[in-house]
Parts: sequence; C-alpha cells; structure tokens
Amino acid sequence: MEDSFLNLVAKDVLGRLTGRLKNCVVIFPNKRPIAYFLDALVQYGVPAEEVPTFYSIEDFINELATTKQVENIDLLFILYKLYLKHYPESDFDEFFGWGNLMLSDFDDIDRYLVDADKLLKNVSAVKDLEKNFMADVFMPEEFLMPLNPDDEHYLENRFRETWQIYAKTYHDLKAELKKQNLAYAGMNYREVAEKLASGAIKPGADTYIFIGFNALSKAEETIIQTLINQNKALIYWDADRYYIDNEREDSGHFIRKHASQLSGYNPQLFTDQLAKARKNIEIIGVPLHVGQAKALGIELKKHLNQANYGSTAIVLADENLLVPVLYALPEETGMLNITSGYPLQMSSLYGIFQACIHLQDNYQPGHHSFYHKDVLAILSHPIVRQTNDNGAKLLTEAIQLNQLIYISETFINGFDSALLNLFFKEISSTAQIDRWFREILAEMANQVTDLESMENKAFKNFDGIINQLAALSKSQDFELSKKTYLRLFKEKVYLSKIPLSEDHPDGIQLMGMLETRCIDFDTVFILSVNEGILPAGNKHHSYIPFDLRKSFGLPTFDEQDNLYAYYFYRLLQRSSQINLIYNSETGSGGEEKSRYIRQIEYFLPKANPNVMITHRFYSLPLKTQTAGKIIIKKEEAYFNALKAKNKTGISPSFISAYYICPLQFLFNKVMNLPEKEEVVEDLEARHFGLLFHALMERSYEGLKGEMLTKEIIEQRKARLVLDMDWVLDKIHKTQKENILQKNSLLVETVKVLAEKTLEADILHAPFKLIDMEVRADYRMPFHLPGFEQIYLKGIIDRIDEKDGITRIVDYKTGAVKSRDFNFRLPETELMKDNKEAFQTIFYGYLYHHANPGVKLQAAIMPLKEVVKGYIKINENDRPFGSNDFMVFEDKLKSILLTILAPEKPVIQAEDQNICAYCSYNNICMR
Repeated sequence: MEDSFLNLVAKDVLGRLTGRLKNCVVIFPNKRPIAYFLDALVQYGVPAEEVPTFYSIEDFINELATTKQVENIDLLFILYKLYLKHYPESDFDEFFGWGNLMLSDFDDIDRYLVDADKLLKNVSAVKDLEKNFMADVFMPEEFLMPLNPDDEHYLENRFRETWQIYAKTYHDLKAELKKQNLAYAGMNYREVAEKLASGAIKPGADTYIFIGFNALSKAEETIIQTLINQNKALIYWDADRYYIDNEREDSGHFIRKHASQLSGYNPQLFTDQLAKARKNIEIIGVPLHVGQAKALGIELKKHLNQANYGSTAIVLADENLLVPVLYALPEETGMLNITSGYPLQMSSLYGIFQACIHLQDNYQPGHHSFYHKDVLAILSHPIVRQTNDNGAKLLTEAIQLNQLIYISETFINGFDSALLNLFFKEISSTAQIDRWFREILAEMANQVTDLESMENKAFKNFDGIINQLAALSKSQDFELSKKTYLRLFKEKVYLSKIPLSEDHPDGIQLMGMLETRCIDFDTVFILSVNEGILPAGNKHHSYIPFDLRKSFGLPTFDEQDNLYAYYFYRLLQRSSQINLIYNSETGSGGEEKSRYIRQIEYFLPKANPNVMITHRFYSLPLKTQTAGKIIIKKEEAYFNALKAKNKTGISPSFISAYYICPLQFLFNKVMNLPEKEEVVEDLEARHFGLLFHALMERSYEGLKGEMLTKEIIEQRKARLVLDMDWVLDKIHKTQKENILQKNSLLVETVKVLAEKTLEADILHAPFKLIDMEVRADYRMPFHLPGFEQIYLKGIIDRIDEKDGITRIVDYKTGAVKSRDFNFRLPETELMKDNKEAFQTIFYGYLYHHANPGVKLQAAIMPLKEVVKGYIKINENDRPFGSNDFMVFEDKLKSILLTILAPEKPVIQAEDQNICAYCSYNNICMR
C-alpha cells in the first residue's frame, strides 16, 4: 500500500535524515514490522550500506543493559531458593503459582519505575487483608491447584504470610540476580531508563526513531523523553483522528496521553480515514469456534477472485483457531505467511506425551495399574497405530472385551510387546522420566518418514525441551519431583512454537493481534471478535489490589482493554474491506459479540457516510453435504447371512430390530458389523438389565421345580446384599471395586428393584418355579411357505405355575408402551407399539410348542413401574390356548415374510430420534 503507515514514515524519515540514516537506530514494538520498513526504505532508494540499525524495543533494552535477561523458569528456581529461607517446608509445586505472580508483579514494579518500598508498605497497611481484598486478587487455576484441601483458610493464611516477606523477597531477588549478572526484563528496563536519565549511559547513535508505539511503560517513556530532550529521538504514532480526537474512544487513550507529554513526533502522519475513506464492513456471525474457520474458508474463496494476496491479512484474536483455520483454507490460497508459528502443544506428538503424563498422574501404585482411558489414548494414537504392533491391538481388544477399568502392569506384560513395555511402566523419578521421554521420542521418530513434515520439526523441539529440562535438573541443588518435571515440561511445550514458513511478500498474512502492529492491509479478516477474547476481560493476575495498582501507575485490566481497542481500530483505519467474524453461539462456551462491533455499528456510520456495514449469519452443520437416503436391495448376500443366522435360531429381538431400523438390522444382525466398543464405568441400560437378570437368577438358584412359599421367598430376599456381591464378582471380576465406586447408586437401585420383584412374588405365592433364564433356551422349527426350514429361539426370563396356569414372565428394564397384543394391527405398527407384548407372547408360543395343551398366561414385570407388580398381557382374556397361538403364528409368518421379501429393500428408519443412539450413524451420516 502506497499510503501505508510504514511508507509514510519512510518518506518522512528520508525527508529529515537523508544521508544520515547509517548512524540511526530504528526501534519498533516488535520485530515483525522491520522487514516491511526496510522494504520501504529500499523502495525509496536507500542503498544497503546506508540502512539504519533495527531493534525491537526488548532487544534494544537488552543491548544497553549490563545484565543478561534470564528465562522465566530459571527465575522461578532462583526465587524459590530465596523463598525457602522463609518457608523451608514449601515444595516447588506449591510455590509455582505464588512464584509466577510474584515475578509478574516485580516485573511491573520495575517497568513502571515504582518505588517498591512505598508500594509494598501501602499494601501491607491494607486493613488486615480483609476478605474483600482477597476477592480483589485474581487467582489463576494453576495457582489454586496445589492448595491444601483440608484447610479452608489455607489460601488466606499463606497469602498473609507471603505478604510479610514480599518486599524482602523483591530486594533479595534483585540482589541475587545482580550477583550473577542476570536480570528479569523489568530490571533491565529500569536500569536503562535510570542510567540514560542520569547520563550513565551515553547514546551512541545520532538519532533514535521510535515507530508505532501505543502504550508505553514509565521506563519506556523515560527513555524516549530523555533522548528527545537530547534532540536524539523521533517518535511516530500510528493513529487515526477518529479515535485520537474523541475522548469517548478508548482506542486513543494511550497516544492522546503520550503525545501530550512527549515532543518530537510528526502529527501530520495521523490519518483521517476512519471518518472519510470508503469502507465495506461485513459482520459475520457463525456458531461455534471451528465454524468461524469454515466460514473464513468460504469468504476467503470469494475474496481470492479479486484479491491482492500481499495486502490481505487473517487475524486470529484467539490463536487457538490456528489449526482449524489451516485446515479450512481453500486450495487457491497459495503462499501463506504464518507469523505466529505452529504451537507445539497442537502437534500430534504432544498428544502422545500428554497421554503419557495422564498415564502417570492416574497411576495406581498400590495395585501397579493404569487407568484404561489413558492406556487406550496411547494405543489409539495415530503415530502409535502406525507401528502395527500386534500386542497393542490385542491389548485394546482385551480391555474392551473384559471391560477393564484399571489394567495392571502384569496383565500388560503378558502380551510380550516391546512397544507396550516402552509405554506402560511405573515412573517415580525425574531421571526415569528423562529416559522414558527420550525412548518414546526415539521410537516415535521411526514412524515419521517425511523430514520436512510438521511432526519431524516437532521432534526437534521436543528433543530440545527434554535437553533443557535435563540441564535444569542438574543445575539445581535439590532433586525435582516427578510432578514438578511434568509441570515444567508442559510449561515449556506451551511456550514453544514451530516456524511454519518463510516470508513471502505476495502471500496472505496469518497472524495474531500483536503481530499486526505498524502493518496495514487492504483486506482484513478478524476472527473471534467476541467479548472475553477481544477484549480479554477484567482479569489481572496480581497480588497488588486494583486501587493500589491504579494509584501507583501500574497497568490494570482497564489499560488492557484500551490496548486491544487500539489494535482493533488501527487495523480498520487503512483497510477498505473488513470482515469481522464472531462466534454467535451463546450459552455453550460462546461469548456475545465484542463491544467493538457494537461501537462501529452505532458510531462509525454517523462519522463516515462512506461506511457500508452489512450483517450475515452462517448456520454451519457439522456435515458439509446433505446425506442421501440409503436404499439397499436384498440380494444373495443378504439371504445367505440370514441362512447362517437361522442355524442358531431367530429370536424376537432379532425380528424387532428389523422394525426399529432395517438399515441398523442389516449392519448389526446380517452383516455383523461390530458396534463401537467402549469400556463402561457408568453402567448403561444394557448393563443395568444384565445385573438385574443375574441377581434374580441368583436369588432363585437351586429352586427349579420347587413350590415357592412366602417363607422361602422371604429367606431369599434377606440375602440380596450377598447375592449382589456374588453377581458383581461373577460379571465384573477384578473391576467390582471400581464399578461400585462410580455406580453405587445404580447398584443399590438394582437391589431395590429385585427386592420389589420378590415382594410381588410373595403376593403371588405359593407357586411352582418351572425354569429360570438361560436354562429355558427353547428352539423350534417353523414352516414358512416358499422358504427353507426356519428355526425360532428365545431365552425366557422365568416360567412358573399356579392353579393350573403356566405363566411366562418377561422382565423389562425399558419403558413398556402397551400390554395388549392387537392381532389386527399392521406389522409396522404392531412392532412399534406392541413390541414388548409381542416378544413375551413369542416366548409363550415357543413354550406351547414344546408343551402342547398347557394353559399359558404371558406377563411382564415393568421395572420402571415395579410398584404395579406383574402385568398380564390381555388380562381380560382367558389364558392363551391353541387357537390363540394359531392366530399369532399367522401374524408371525406375515412379519417374517416382510423381512425375507426380496422386493422390499432395506431402508433407514423414518424416526431419526433412533439415530442419536445408533452405533452406525457415522455410516449413514444422520
């Protein structure tokens, strides 16, 4: 852009300093604008040998300071050793949160040249650290984690204790760092500002040019003012009169303040484009965070037909959207400059390390066992699966088959796999973690063949982090705990980024908000323009109360809001096409749209009639295409599968499955596609039913053929607790303790329902128990015209007899819609509304075939309405006899013929509510 800020500055600098640039120093808020400004100077004819020296402000400070800036983690350990002098019982994990807050406050105190003793004396004088003061201090999650859960006053007491040594710790830390010729950033800022002001540092350059600054710390302001007073500085503000001249606009707060105090800037460079230039602003609401990335892809594709790539920017207010955005970009995007880098924590490899950390966090040393979710997270990871390790596959199957919640090391060792032995071991020291992580890194590196891939670059980063932590461990005079090592590992990963690309001047820029400073674009796409993100909200991690921070000139969240308001409006001032994309999904983690959107909607059109604002909303389903209806013709494979199934027998649940959803029936009953297998900790309906049936069977064990009296049933009722223990041992084996921990209420419910069922039996007693559960497995031939012999089978829950009537009992854990079996209903309605009655009569039909001439009554025990007791089917009718079963047989033939009819294709269920719980919905995409 010819009229970009940096081009205008370059022209002005050349007009003032032609021939004198070589001995100038140019300083920016960050490094990103340097390349753009250098291009502008070269474009205007400055030869390479005449270009000035460039610095970011932090590099400039560190160049002039006499001490070396040290990394934050190293600072924490230095501060921790000083802290131990006062609280020798503290461990590093407990100190981690306190230490980070301390360092942040100390840094602010020095950057803003605050009299530390005066500030800390005022803080100590706050009335006995009242509770409202405690509430004024925002404690981040990582600070609260290590606190003592048994002492409700722990936080307040430790807070008081820490303040008593706060001032001393501040001075001790600075003294210790100076002794080692080290410093934190704020220390260097204070040193340079004070020495420049006192004359102890003599400026070496002819002119210092400060470009694109907004909020200045007191140290920065002092440095610039000192150089201005010596006629050695120029300062160029990047701003628009729309917010500079209007006190209402927070975005102009800092520049208004500094421009009134500092001389040496060129006011003619202020633009007036927000109030005069033509601008097209599109405000786009999209549900959910990932939805914004998809919408960006669509919008960018439209824009690319006419865009100048080099003057287009995608700005991520929330940098967590980087990966979704990269996947959503259209192929036409071409060259892309990703200035922020790829967060290491988003790499696939970190997923393995994260799973390993969880594996150790949840390890059960008493039982030498691992939590199944952590084990499966490792085994199912794409890089691990690439190894095609047979032991890993067999272990996965064994966990799911045996429903193992905790898996012992002994059990894992039985699979004789080097890969499993690598991952699943007890780790108790930092030395072991170091070796473990190096072994995992080496093994996983063998699976990555593309040397230029993101994962290969990630391996180098992880190797560097492991080496850094090893050096850090050796440098300490105490041994790091496993917990500390893993915490530092996560901290290092969080701060690490992988460079993604070199600069392409003609490429689209993908950047965070801070990286946009000083750079202008014709077209911008800003994502996550939501409250809580842009601006970030009223959180400030600090010990120092808000009012004291204000009175001593320390930054608060108010200044943070002003800062981000400036970044936002600065991006708009020279852009002609502005696309503001926000998450419109409220109430599910989504925030309302940013106040900045509301401000430009209301105020900007009033100031500038050339502004056109349009609103659009996306409704983005997870599926990008509408799934077509699936219709499958019944062919030879279908009938061959039914024939194979017929050898073991056709059950009523098999028949019902067809009417629930023919497609699900095809996948599950015919094709035998496996359903999604998961280890169950929280018992589901099918496990609930399994427990109940097993408990009832155990309750009547050994009584087959006996006449059950009230006294006998009372005796069995009294031992239900013992029987439940036996059932849990039998069904869940070694996992009983874990099942009980998470499902004690549900297990108790099963016992209560069994108790109520036995009470119903007491009311029905005396009766003869004929058979129970699996021991009543009936199978019978069934003739169907036009087809080979068909076999029917069923497992009857219970058969008993009283007063010459044999009763077929079916326990139902689900809802029972109807107890009447209407033979006149069509098959579809019959199976929909009378499924439970159909299944129970089906069992009676099987029993009648094996025992002709008996009088039968079908009954259901509805466990959801157990207080009603046993419910007879067609209770107003006489017991079922031969004629009744002949009518049922005709209806059954009609139902089976529908399943077997070649002319009736397999289709999806019309009721899509069924699909929500279907294991195959990822196939039919409903």
